[in-house]
Amino acid sequence: MDFRPRILKNTADISLNMTPLVDVVLLLLLFFMVTAQFGLLPGLKMLLPPVDAESKIRVQVSERLELSVTAEGDIVFENQPTTLSGLSGLLNRTGAAGDEVVVVVSADQGVAYGRIVRVMDTLRQAGFNRVVLSGRAVRAGEEPEE
Repeated sequence: MDFRPRILKNTADISLNMTPLVDVVLLLLLFFMVTAQFGLLPGLKMLLPPVDAESKIRVQVSERLELSVTAEGDIVFENQPTTLSGLSGLLNRTGAAGDEVVVVVSADQGVAYGRIVRVMDTLRQAGFNRVVLSGRAVRAGEEPEE
C-alpha cells in the first residue's frame, strides 16, 4: 500500500467565486432591512375618546399640523414638547396659518375640558381657523373603553 500523496499534472485549479455569494448576502440584507417593522417612535400614551366609526370626516388640505395633549396636560406640537405659553411661539414660527392649514388636536379623554379650550383659543389667536378634534373609532355595538 502506497500512502504517499500523488501529484496529478492535469488537475484544474479549483476555486470558489465569492462574488455571487456576496451579492446574495447583500440582497438578503436589503430584503430584511426593507421588510423589517421598526418600532414607532416612542409616542404618547393616550386614550382618545370614542366616536362612532361610521362618522368619519375626510378633510382635503394642503397642510396638516398635529397637536397632542396627554392625560397629564402636556402639550406636544409636531412631535415637539411645549407649554401652553410656548405653543403660540411655535405656531407663529410655522408661518402656516389660514384656511389651507388644518390643526388636528388629539387629546386624552382624561384631559380637563378647560385645558382643551385654552389650547384651541391659542390656536385661534395664532390665526389657525380650521381645528379638528380626533377620536378613537368605536364600531356600533362595541362598548367604549374607559
